[in-house]
Amino acid sequence: AIDKVSPHNFTPKRRSPGKEKNKKALLESYGVKVDDTLLDAPLLGMVSRLIEQKGIDMVLDAIPKIITETDANFVIIGTGHSFFETRLKQLNAKFPERVFNSIGYDEKKAHLLEAGSDIFLMPSRFEPCGLNQMYSLSYGTLPIVNRTGGLADTVIDAKILESASASSKNKSVNGFVIDTPNTKNLINAIHRALSLYKNKKKWQQLQRNAMSKDYGWDKSADSYIELYKA
Repeated sequence: AIDKVSPHNFTPKRRSPGKEKNKKALLESYGVKVDDTLLDAPLLGMVSRLIEQKGIDMVLDAIPKIITETDANFVIIGTGHSFFETRLKQLNAKFPERVFNSIGYDEKKAHLLEAGSDIFLMPSRFEPCGLNQMYSLSYGTLPIVNRTGGLADTVIDAKILESASASSKNKSVNGFVIDTPNTKNLINAIHRALSLYKNKKKWQQLQRNAMSKDYGWDKSADSYIELYKA
């Protein structure tokens, strides 16, 4: 709501049209002519160092299969191992209208990616705290993470919403979690996320859940005080 870098602000209660406008601006920043079909298609984003710890190898392995099987598109921003940078460029060359990338780091574009993507990829093999999953939650960009460290502390799997009869009113779940970091599990998690993305009511509840979470120090300090008192 108060981001001065992203071009369009939005709140947990009023995400539209701000989030969609950011998505359009993000895609247009890569020279794409955005129509309604492209805007409706799920957009998966990632801002990361391109190293194995962050699971970029799994993401790069998963992209061709996801593109073949779904209408999802990808935007990845990062720099790191030259091998992964090269693979990312090759995917962009192979799927120029589906995979967009920026090698290096751009603060403005990173904000735009968080604000405009529908899903954030963060399948880190280890992550003591993690910040991007919390940024993503704040922007209603639902994270897919590995169950490790701070990712396990902040992202609660949406599995409870996946049955057709499940109520969309669960207020705790806010993302998607894999238990073992490998490409197969990541692909399965992406498919789970894309399936829920089609259910507008449940997806909107997940976004509200994510954006309503408080990970600031005021809340954490209270928890520490209670622990010391105990």
